[in-house]
Amino acid sequence: MARYALAWHGGGRDLPTLYLAKVQRLVPHPEEPLHAAIATARGVLIHLPEGLDDWRRGVEAVAASAHDRRIALAVVAATEQTDPSLDTLSNLPRTTLRRLAALCRRADARSARAVLTQLSLAAGLSIGPWLAGPASDAQIDCDPHEPIRGEAR
Repeated sequence: MARYALAWHGGGRDLPTLYLAKVQRLVPHPEEPLHAAIATARGVLIHLPEGLDDWRRGVEAVAASAHDRRIALAVVAATEQTDPSLDTLSNLPRTTLRRLAALCRRADARSARAVLTQLSLAAGLSIGPWLAGPASDAQIDCDPHEPIRGEAR
């Protein structure tokens, strides 16, 4: 989660708020706080450590709320095998889900930036200034002459 926070906030640009939470926070909470937490979201990415089984109740609650509010939702797993049940919970195209899943499995800052770029675009957010490149190469491990466009097609 730290690499996503650094990728989003490390550039020092004026971007929409990014809220990061561990998937474990989905399970014990009743639905009301969950709905309130994502009520203003434009996009939600749930990256499950294994698969859906252990997190089904919480993920299904988020999916229902996202669908009701027309929030871009991607549910991906850390495993390389595709899971059709995750595709049905998500509301993004399968190609976007596959790209997000592959990028989430990589642990570098460039991939974190690509994940956030792809999700932001799917959510309809205007991130033009961010695509111009990072404020500092030290903050984001990315070539400023070739911003994340190659990763987030």
